[in-house]
Amino acid sequence: MAGRKRSFDRDIALDKAMRVFWNNGYAATSVSNLTSELGINTPSLYAAFGNKEQLFKEVVAHYIKQYSEPCYRHITEPSDANFIERLRACFYELIQKFSDANTPLGCLLVKSVNESDSVAFPEEATVYIKQFGLKTKKMLTTLIESEGVITESATAELQAKYLLSVVYGISTQVRAGESQQVAESIMDYALNTIPTRSESVA
Repeated sequence: MAGRKRSFDRDIALDKAMRVFWNNGYAATSVSNLTSELGINTPSLYAAFGNKEQLFKEVVAHYIKQYSEPCYRHITEPSDANFIERLRACFYELIQKFSDANTPLGCLLVKSVNESDSVAFPEEATVYIKQFGLKTKKMLTTLIESEGVITESATAELQAKYLLSVVYGISTQVRAGESQQVAESIMDYALNTIPTRSESVA
């Protein structure tokens, strides 16, 4: 009796491919790297995902869905916590993911953006990452507009961009070896600069 054919779990394969791209970057990841990690041959890889470029786009979508988007529930879901604490919960969870020893350090999206000016980098992936960046900026801006203090020199959008710049920088520092504790302290310092209504009344 012939052995039962092993089923192909697409999500597991995407997670494995994600880690290869996350470690090496898009350009330095070869098809042979991917087939070796996934335990399949090249024709099977192409049959399942198309080419390397298409696989990477799926990997980016997988990363956003599994690793990035869940962190932003602290911002989008109703909460009794004040908006600074909601921001802190969101960014602390992101930092935890950046620092997780079970995955490559840092953020795949930030690493990819730094590589995206390369001619070889997939344009569709660049667009997808930028769209998610705009979405997160809008979420932060909306929260700050509804609960924060807005002035001509500190608009909600500017405050949102500032916080995203800090967290993107933190992801790079964590990848370079910075500890989770120090990363959280940096984030706290940034959050302390965001004006709150209670402070403006005092």
